[in-house]
Amino acid sequence: MLGVIGIFLGFAVLLAAVWRKYNLILAALVSSAVIGLTNGFTLADTWTNYLTQGIASFGAPYFWMLVIGALFAKLMEDSNATKSLGLWIADRCGEKYSLLGYMVVTGLLTLGGVNGFVIIFVLLPLAKVLFRKGNVPWYIFPAVTYAAMVPGCAFFPGGIQTNNMAPTRYLGTTLTAAPLIGVAGTVIYLAMIGVYVHFAVKRGRLAPDAPEYYAPDTDETDLRSGKIPPAWMAVLPLIVALAGINLLKLNIVYGLLIACAVCVALFWGYYEDLKKTLNNGAASGVNPVIMVCMVVGIAKVVAATPAFASFQTWLLDLPLNGLFKVFAVTNAVAFMTGSGTAAISTTLELFAQDFLAMGFSPDVIHRIVAMSSEGFDSMPWNNFIVLVLTMAGLSYSRSYKHVFICSVLFTMLATLIVIAGVSVLA
Repeated sequence: MLGVIGIFLGFAVLLAAVWRKYNLILAALVSSAVIGLTNGFTLADTWTNYLTQGIASFGAPYFWMLVIGALFAKLMEDSNATKSLGLWIADRCGEKYSLLGYMVVTGLLTLGGVNGFVIIFVLLPLAKVLFRKGNVPWYIFPAVTYAAMVPGCAFFPGGIQTNNMAPTRYLGTTLTAAPLIGVAGTVIYLAMIGVYVHFAVKRGRLAPDAPEYYAPDTDETDLRSGKIPPAWMAVLPLIVALAGINLLKLNIVYGLLIACAVCVALFWGYYEDLKKTLNNGAASGVNPVIMVCMVVGIAKVVAATPAFASFQTWLLDLPLNGLFKVFAVTNAVAFMTGSGTAAISTTLELFAQDFLAMGFSPDVIHRIVAMSSEGFDSMPWNNFIVLVLTMAGLSYSRSYKHVFICSVLFTMLATLIVIAGVSVLA
């Protein structure tokens, strides 16, 4: 019991620290220490083994991807290529629908298999233009971005994302498993998002002087000022990156490096100081990597505790019927690990046969587990949430409530409505 309490207390410490803007490295040390010591680990084991292993497990495979991704985004931004694309979209959507245009682009990229960490690097500069053009409060950027990505990640059938691919390994299903359930969940979710975002933006516009209303590096200058490349040229590096990574199946790092080279070649005359752009671009990717690594390290400490194993057993004994138990188990694991992918893998690794024994088809379980993984994974310690807020220069106190409503509350409500419908019709 002490171990479970320690896990929740450790996450409470982490939440309080990031909310008060303490350095996340210090917060990770304290949080992991609380979790480890209450679960019988020594401080040395907690920090030098489990925490460090978690940091390495993310940092090793993702470090260069995030650094090169940040460099690519900076090359696009400083050449005014992203401004060109943003203005092109805004001119066609109009100020009234510029936010919708941004969400559609984000959703299509996600559905097409573009990694979320790549998307954020590419779309962050673009979002700054579109949000400013449409007079949309910057502090809802993380919520809107995450909301646009949710359907393509787990709800809509056919998505080429880990959340939709992982269940196939355990259940023998395909990416289009339970298409009607997936489409229904997508429609319900996007309907709720549409209503909420509409009123959140409308209310936000009443207070344009509120903190974090504008992105930290934007000003009152004319968005069309400066030397701007034509939109057809600005989109070429994006096409190169997406085609290389998704069609030619290049390693993400290679695809981004090639896209960086294309940027330099195309926009050579548009940079005011290319050396400064290269230096700042590479450096800007390091801090997000460190921040995310800290969160993944804490999740590794949690996964190693005896309390976590006991907690998994307790979950299976919950007095819930059918798919509601699938929903509860998946979300509980997502909450503990801060990762939807980890929740799917852990849940199906341990409970796939138990779920199948309930009488539901593998396709239905696939879709419900995938949808459920997008609920409690969006806690403040989720690595993608940390990354987005860090890169956008936003505080938890200003932005996270919108993230919680869009990425936690609405995803869970949509999934529960679908489960209720399936239960009635089954």
